[in-house]
Amino acid sequence: MDGKDDVDDDDDDDDDGESITTESHNFQNGQNNTKPTTHSFSSKVYLASEKAIVTKPFSYCNLLKPESIDIKIADFDGVLFHISNINNDKTKVRTSISLKFYQQLQDHGADELLKREYGSLLTDAEDGYNVSVLINLDNIPKDWEQIAKKIGLLKRNCFASVFEKYFDFQEQGEEGQKRAVINYRSDETLYVEAKSDRVTVVFSTIFRDEDDVVIGKVFMQELREGRRASHTAPQVLFSHREPPLELANTDAKVGDNIGYVTFVLFPRHTNKETRDNTINLIHMFRDYLHYHIKCSKAYIHSRMRAKTSDFLKVLNRARPEQKITEKKTITGRTFIRKE
Repeated sequence: MDGKDDVDDDDDDDDDGESITTESHNFQNGQNNTKPTTHSFSSKVYLASEKAIVTKPFSYCNLLKPESIDIKIADFDGVLFHISNINNDKTKVRTSISLKFYQQLQDHGADELLKREYGSLLTDAEDGYNVSVLINLDNIPKDWEQIAKKIGLLKRNCFASVFEKYFDFQEQGEEGQKRAVINYRSDETLYVEAKSDRVTVVFSTIFRDEDDVVIGKVFMQELREGRRASHTAPQVLFSHREPPLELANTDAKVGDNIGYVTFVLFPRHTNKETRDNTINLIHMFRDYLHYHIKCSKAYIHSRMRAKTSDFLKVLNRARPEQKITEKKTITGRTFIRKE
């Protein structure tokens, strides 16, 4: 952790996130059912809500022997983390997060939720960042593992405010509340709306390439068919070019490279016992979708390259060899004739 380590590999076109675990995931009954899988075209990778690279500086060995630290970490959706010391004091470790859309989350109670989750750990936000938490290594609490995990969930907890608010609306049977609109990327939007019997979550997403549209449709078809395996799974709808009926008469974008993914969450997904897991899963869905589109394209390309290599080997084996024959003239002189 000595010196400065900068990870600045996030942009709008390529989502290079760091929190990836090799697990298959089922979204049923609000339960997180995971099991190890092999890396193949059909297996899916679960993108964890907890940022392992953010919690690493708070491992036990680092807490016992503080070192200077100054790390910047780029995450999905243009989110930036900064882990550093205050005034070069190795025992004071501050973790800050910057979200371009944090002001929209504040309108739905993000500040109150963070105070509930982090309490006295919250400190004045670092310049250029929205939220900061401070750990004093001179006074390590007994539950330091849980605190480190909470710091890794800083982005998730910022997102959670809007979901918890509308889950409560549904639980209390409140209808007619204004739809939440979160512009979580420069050209993509999250919509959340509560009814008395359901909560509707709509993601708009941009497909940068025509091939992404085709693979995305296949991926969404598989999600829709997942309800056949479990009737407790949420309903998933996908619309291409046009926004769904829930967004009729709004400024929702229309275009050949635009898709809308709708989740219909029922009380079994939004009640107090299961809502935490629902939030863990759904706030990462856009990254989950595009990550697997990119993985699918990489897999297809690797198979094409392997098959091309096999074809070249076959062609090389089929190339006829030149026959060289040696002949003699009537005078005894020799010459070589190539056929």
